[in-house]
Amino acid sequence: MRILFVNGVLEGDFSALDIGVTVLATFVNRTSRHRAAVCDLTFHSRHWARHLQDEIARKQPDVVALSCNTMYMKYVRRIVAQVRRITPVPVLLGGHHATVSPDDAFAIPGVDALIRGDGEDALVAYLDRLQDGTGFAGVPGLWVRSGDGTEVRNEGVGYTADLDRLPWLDWDLWDDLDRYLYFFGMLYVQGSRGCPYQCTFCDAQGYAAALKQAGRYFRLRSPEGFAAELAHYHERYAARGLRMFQVFDPVFTMDGAWLQRFCDEYRRLGLADRIRFSAFSRIDHLDEEKIRLLARSGCGLLRVGIESGDDRIRMDVFRKRIDSDRIRRINRLAREHGIHFTAFYILGGPQETQRTFRQTIRLAWELDAARSAFFVYKPFTPEGRAQFAETGGGVDERRFEAANNITWGGTTWGKDWGPRTVEAYQVAAYALTFGRRWLRMIARRRLGYAGALVPYMARGIAAGLDWRYLLM
Repeated sequence: MRILFVNGVLEGDFSALDIGVTVLATFVNRTSRHRAAVCDLTFHSRHWARHLQDEIARKQPDVVALSCNTMYMKYVRRIVAQVRRITPVPVLLGGHHATVSPDDAFAIPGVDALIRGDGEDALVAYLDRLQDGTGFAGVPGLWVRSGDGTEVRNEGVGYTADLDRLPWLDWDLWDDLDRYLYFFGMLYVQGSRGCPYQCTFCDAQGYAAALKQAGRYFRLRSPEGFAAELAHYHERYAARGLRMFQVFDPVFTMDGAWLQRFCDEYRRLGLADRIRFSAFSRIDHLDEEKIRLLARSGCGLLRVGIESGDDRIRMDVFRKRIDSDRIRRINRLAREHGIHFTAFYILGGPQETQRTFRQTIRLAWELDAARSAFFVYKPFTPEGRAQFAETGGGVDERRFEAANNITWGGTTWGKDWGPRTVEAYQVAAYALTFGRRWLRMIARRRLGYAGALVPYMARGIAAGLDWRYLLM
């Protein structure tokens, strides 16, 4: 069987090089009798329907599959409808939204099958049984609708307990990989799955709840094996523009012993002197010892969630129990050891006021991170919605239904603000923090900066990418 994964990002975000799709396609190719390919629409958004038709004609799939992100469901529906106009082959959905909201995903016209949870084993089982005609009962997490309307909805979820049995990723499945490496410069890598925390704004809660019935949500790979995989990617892709690894683990720095082993191996393989990595971290996972370890092991950038400049909003509303004094202290330590921060903030959450918006912008100015990203709160979680209902705020459902990212577009309102107020504060926040960063870059590189920026922006806009993502 031939399966074609469609990466349906149609709004110009070129950072969405989907590691989940890459994992599944590589797994199919390396461990089964079937063959997988990827059709990526990111650089073809202006003529995506024609590109999709051409790729289906060229690759002749027996199954078309899409990974579902809640923010991209409007695109999933459009793409499924277009696939149905082109070919009668089964359409399979998986990913976060299919796991958390399976009834919604399975009800999309034209969808024939769905996988809840981790997809590796369930996907291969589906392809095996589809080819052999042996029926679909007994595969955890697999839902299938037959041509006569009958359905099989297996209990449970797909679950991969041992991450070390997964093959190293084949990024050459992406036809536009060289364009990604030009514009983005990074490959996503992952040494764990899951997150043990329960931040009220994060939709990982729903996925964690679904997987609890199968096993432990948070799982770690061998740190030595993970470092060896990164060495393989460096050897294979450095000459094509790979400049940094983006470690996509939500809590990469949580387990000190695991982190020590990974960093030791990363240095032993000689990677620390050849290619840096960026990683997610929590401020409360960091101390001077870990920062020193990361600094001498090739970590150039930590991506940390500050969320709010108001301690009560951050600690009590978002349930991230980290105070501002600790944030300042860790930020100072990281700077002293040469590690930069990408600091993430949220505007427009429950119980916020215009005063807390200003506090967030003031803290961002004070911390002066290498990059400050101001996300607009999207009410993904039931708890987040309840917090609005309890405190005199709410959700603009029309705006939320139209939302396609967490980067732009207000969807909530509070006692003294609305969606447009949030957007105005976001513009002000970027004007201050990004503006200061931009002026420094111009001062440092002078004419060389313009010489790099102009062709970069021109090539990106010509490829249909969003100028805001390009500029940042």
